[in-house]
Amino acid sequence: MPQKVEHTVHILEGKATLSLRKTSPVWQVRYKVGSKWLRTTTKEEDLDKAKSKAVHLVTNAWFRQENNLPTVSKRFKTIANLAIKRMEDELANERGKATYNSYINALKKYHIPHFKNHNIDNVDYAALQRFASWRAREMTKTPSTSTQNTHNAALKRVFDEAVLRGYITTVQVPQLENKGGASSERRPDIQIDEYPALLRAMRAYIKDGRAGHERDMRLLLRDYVLILANTGIRQGTEMINMKWRDISLTKSGDKEYLTMRINGKSQKWRQIQVRHRVARYLERIKDRNESLKKLTLRELLAKGLDKPVIDATHNADLTTAFGRMFTRMMEKAELLVDTHTGKKRTLYSLRHFYATHELTKGNVTAYQLAEHMGTSIAMLQQHYGHLDLLKLADKFAGEGSVSSALLDNTASKDEDD
Repeated sequence: MPQKVEHTVHILEGKATLSLRKTSPVWQVRYKVGSKWLRTTTKEEDLDKAKSKAVHLVTNAWFRQENNLPTVSKRFKTIANLAIKRMEDELANERGKATYNSYINALKKYHIPHFKNHNIDNVDYAALQRFASWRAREMTKTPSTSTQNTHNAALKRVFDEAVLRGYITTVQVPQLENKGGASSERRPDIQIDEYPALLRAMRAYIKDGRAGHERDMRLLLRDYVLILANTGIRQGTEMINMKWRDISLTKSGDKEYLTMRINGKSQKWRQIQVRHRVARYLERIKDRNESLKKLTLRELLAKGLDKPVIDATHNADLTTAFGRMFTRMMEKAELLVDTHTGKKRTLYSLRHFYATHELTKGNVTAYQLAEHMGTSIAMLQQHYGHLDLLKLADKFAGEGSVSSALLDNTASKDEDD
């Protein structure tokens, strides 16, 4: 039976106070650290045990304060939910990354269930090793390198939140490892010799569309696909969010290049030079827009308009709409399944097509390609300095010029290639 005592007891020469709440038999301790008064539970009903626990809590807090360490610990679950809320808010305000959804799912499915009763400052290297073993049992396999990267990125969001709120310091953040399980499987792509079949499939898809909105969407999808295949940028946020002001004509020496300013996956802008033929696809998009068609492409780009290149006037969720249309088109043309991977192709396959094509041609190094596509290759970045991509514009743009692509009388603007 707990001792019957007065409801307030002073300890540590009056520097801390134990008290009982009317609604709980557990002793609370109130103490001062620096200029702040703090309160926490001893989790003890017995007064002697509560005193011992309180002395430990208070003296430990004083020690941490003297050594510039956070004096308050918070549960992992609490911090993780704060990190999730921050990501959800950023997504709602269109400032977040698409990968935030994967981070949120990882935290809810794995990290919070495992670490929920840990204080954030107790999630150290040993705890992470135990988590890795538990996760492998939950998944019934060792997660792939890609999955572990996602989980680590999600966990880093939690540690960043804890540091921001003063619950841990940067030196307390453990190193996050990726020992890799099965390597991420190769994404389905489109082979070089299949590209002509893709062009034919798009022509047929447009021809079969009903006049009006359906045909307009199919024409827009064709140019969307061709821009992705000839730039390597990401479908979705990178292409859908691109404005006319993000495209310009850039000179290097006596040559002119089509330059795109891309808002990348990690909210980091990059500027790239793309194949000259992309100018034709942009011009077709312009010509189908009543408010823009009177301008030449050169005049339009000079204006720097804050209007989307891919206009979503008739369909708010173009990413989803284009994805479904692409799937139906590829299925009808019997091109949907990649024979090398056995997987269904998506619009993202065009990015993989671009990367494979550039590396196969051997015009650029893997590092240069990573810079162009906004992909991190840590090992290469350790050995190479900063790259001025404009000096490599010829390698990405190919032969000819923007002007020749626009004025080429030997090819119709309606041709795909």
